[in-house]
Amino acid sequence: MFFDEVKLELEGGKGGNGAVFFHREKYVDVGGPDGGDGGNGGNVILEADENFNTLQHFTGLKHFKAEDGEPGFKNNMAGKAGEDLILHVPVGTLVYDEKTSEELVDLKEKGERFSAAEGGRGGYGNGHFPSSTRQAPTFAELGDVGVLRKLRFELRLAADVGLVGFPSAGKSTFISHVSSAKPKVAAYPFTTLVPNLGVVYLSKRSPSVSGGKSQSFVIADMPGIIEGASEGKGLGDQFLKHISRTAILLFLLDPFSYEDRTLVEQYKILVDEIKKYKKTLLEKDFFVVMNKIDSIPEEDRERLKKEFLKKNPKLKSKFRMVSGVSGEGIKELLFELWELVQSVREKAPEPKKGKDVYEYKPTALMDESSFKVEKIKEVKAEFFEENVHGLTIEPELKPKRLLFKVTGKRIEQVARMTNTSQEGAVNRIYDIFKKMGIHNALVRSGARTGDFVRVGPHVFEFHEQA
Repeated sequence: MFFDEVKLELEGGKGGNGAVFFHREKYVDVGGPDGGDGGNGGNVILEADENFNTLQHFTGLKHFKAEDGEPGFKNNMAGKAGEDLILHVPVGTLVYDEKTSEELVDLKEKGERFSAAEGGRGGYGNGHFPSSTRQAPTFAELGDVGVLRKLRFELRLAADVGLVGFPSAGKSTFISHVSSAKPKVAAYPFTTLVPNLGVVYLSKRSPSVSGGKSQSFVIADMPGIIEGASEGKGLGDQFLKHISRTAILLFLLDPFSYEDRTLVEQYKILVDEIKKYKKTLLEKDFFVVMNKIDSIPEEDRERLKKEFLKKNPKLKSKFRMVSGVSGEGIKELLFELWELVQSVREKAPEPKKGKDVYEYKPTALMDESSFKVEKIKEVKAEFFEENVHGLTIEPELKPKRLLFKVTGKRIEQVARMTNTSQEGAVNRIYDIFKKMGIHNALVRSGARTGDFVRVGPHVFEFHEQA
């Protein structure tokens, strides 16, 4: 089965915890703090790999997590960083945020990488915290959690030429004749349920092609499109998106009138469905090809051609007649397609050399020092179920408290990495409140001693004179 869309949950590895150690040496009674930092958690990285042409290898696997970082050691030795987890995806994979539907990256070049879920930072050991007023810190940071992200992957196959037509127009027979592709061929509609890619090799050069090398291009057989495909009927809506990655369209028409529709009607419906899906796709170069001429007398071929061009006079230079069975007209068409492929390739801009790894960084998270203070509600201290850290005022002394919430990338990270079982670590977060301006912002918002402040997973008591 062909899988061109999958939803995955990706999680960066957790950072290792910082260590609390003090230097121990013979004849040295009191050594300084030398607990090392924890290692960073591994990242989940997507890599575009030309060896994959489907997302099938992700079926049944919904959650991927990178390796955690290891804790720090004594003698200021840092823990080992977690290994990155590399997930290979086909070239042409688009990645979307499942919640917002924002397109995060388009991995359209071989080897392109995208850091989809960053690992957590390793916690600082106590060797990181000595100061003039805190010479022997007895606390360290916890490792931060890795980013957890729900993403949707969508594969859009890339090809030079895309075959577009109704079911049973002979697309599969055509591609099997001109390439080594072996699609299922049968005399009933919707034989092709998935896109098929084939490489066309031109053994003899076109007279106008310079150079002596054999030429090749990729052709894609798309599942049949029916009327209403752009609205979800049949299979067309699932595969119209693949047309956007083809450089040239080849409309294949059935002279035996699919569902009693003439060549004119078939072409109009195909164009209308593509227009409804994405109008700009019709700006691509194209040919209109009547297939199966091996089964039609010469006079009937000309009559059908004349009827079609009478309604579409501007398509005279674009109309061709071939047989995917006998091969009649195929060779000439392939060389014409090659000329067009060359022209399109020459006009295409050089692909920009991107970074080795693209990272997802929403604008809202770029300023790490920014924060927001909100007054949530009044609560009864006696019945407040959450554990409050830094508590100095018993509930009966101030029965009612205001609850505030502080949000911001950096301060929430500090809260997550605070080991609240260590008094020094709790005192440090009050120091950070002051340094970042959060303390004054809380006062301006009406916070008074004894009120509660929620930051990330923890709640702290507010001290005006902290």
